[in-house]
Amino acid sequence: MTIRKDLGNFSAAHRLITTRRSNHGSAACWPKKAEPPMRLTNSTPSNETARRQTLVPALTLGLLTAAFITAKTGRDALFFQGSGGLLQLPLVYINIAAASLPLALLFVKTMKIWGARRARVGILLFAGTVLAASAPFLEPGDNKLMVAIFMFIPAIFGLLFASLWLLASDIFEKKEKREAARAFGQIGAGTLAGGMAGGLISKGLAPYLDAQWLIFLGALFILGVIALVLHIHSRFPTNSVSKETGGNELKASFLAPLGNKYSLTLLFISMTGAVAGLLIDFQFYATAAGANMGSKGNANFFANFYILLNFSSLLLQLFATPKIQDKIGLRGGLMVLPIGLIGGATFVTAAATALSRSVLRVTEGGLRSSVHRSIWEQAFIPVDSSERSTVKIAVDGVGARIAEAIAAVAILVWFKRVAVDGMIPMPLNTNWMGWATLITVAVWLLVTQRMKVQMRMERGETKAAPEIECERFPDQCPCTTELGKGIP
Repeated sequence: MTIRKDLGNFSAAHRLITTRRSNHGSAACWPKKAEPPMRLTNSTPSNETARRQTLVPALTLGLLTAAFITAKTGRDALFFQGSGGLLQLPLVYINIAAASLPLALLFVKTMKIWGARRARVGILLFAGTVLAASAPFLEPGDNKLMVAIFMFIPAIFGLLFASLWLLASDIFEKKEKREAARAFGQIGAGTLAGGMAGGLISKGLAPYLDAQWLIFLGALFILGVIALVLHIHSRFPTNSVSKETGGNELKASFLAPLGNKYSLTLLFISMTGAVAGLLIDFQFYATAAGANMGSKGNANFFANFYILLNFSSLLLQLFATPKIQDKIGLRGGLMVLPIGLIGGATFVTAAATALSRSVLRVTEGGLRSSVHRSIWEQAFIPVDSSERSTVKIAVDGVGARIAEAIAAVAILVWFKRVAVDGMIPMPLNTNWMGWATLITVAVWLLVTQRMKVQMRMERGETKAAPEIECERFPDQCPCTTELGKGIP
């Protein structure tokens, strides 16, 4: 009888432990008063899967950056032949902004109908087809087709990059903050390595190919990107929560940055950064246009510049970005670029030379592509997954372009004063842009300093239903633990 009674007690204890294990995880649980409940995860992916989750997106964005750099090198080499392209540049910026809004609306609508993943493949295929079909017919100068392609490349690649970074955000949405930050840093490094590879390829091919074939090569790279994106879609399921929306709800969600303080802050940061970037870009292009190097000379010049830019960015990404984010966090990391630009813009205002403008451009491009980019993309993770795509497109795809258009209008008005009879005096005096850049960057810093990240949307910060407070025991027999309860 005693043995049967003991076995009955043992069986009851075992059922009790099984119930607790099903509710609280795989280990035994013990009541505790002082500490909060422990949040347990269902499963942890293997190291191999974790590596693939970082490696494949890094390779994909790297190849897309190589496509962008090769296409942009060919585009710039063809367009900036003398001062004609420079004279068209303000109007080009305005037209890019005008084209960005319908492109973004069309892309968002496509995502709502087809889903984000099908829309991503569709826009990649569209971009590659347009570039491949138009490249053989491009001619140097500011002819209509060349101007159209000059506008098409930044407008379409802006959406492509936004779409692929959204894919990375989707993959790492459920990861811990530190793990996601490390992964984004590695993906950013892969992106910069792709940019440097694109510059090296452009430099190596520039003496042997006309510039328009670099654009065609960029289209071929996009085909490789499509293959990698399809592989990611098949291997990694989405973490986004889709919502069915009608036409009015689509417009409302597209204007989501105006109804949320955090998204509105992201919008202002993007717009001030875009204005500063455009002013710096224009000064650099003015320096290049004044050199009169010809088509192949321009291709070699821009290829060298992009190699230097991406190499410096890669070094910063590998050795500086992880330490910066660990020390000063997301908001502090977003302040690194504008602080660096204050120094560079001050240098330009003190000595407005070709060297100072080139240094400023390298500083802006290097920090933006490394420290700023990987941290900036993480700033969208707190946004609700159902709204993240539209917020991202509205902030980076539309808001930034509108800000660039405003700056381009100011440059166009200034052109009407300095360009008599359509002729630009070379070298072009752009001293006022240095001061305008300083003021813009100061506003940028002020907006970033006031940013407060909404932590409640990150994984593990949501309020859960109250559970039994417990602590884990060391790895041992759970039956022995339960049966020994109350024994001194």
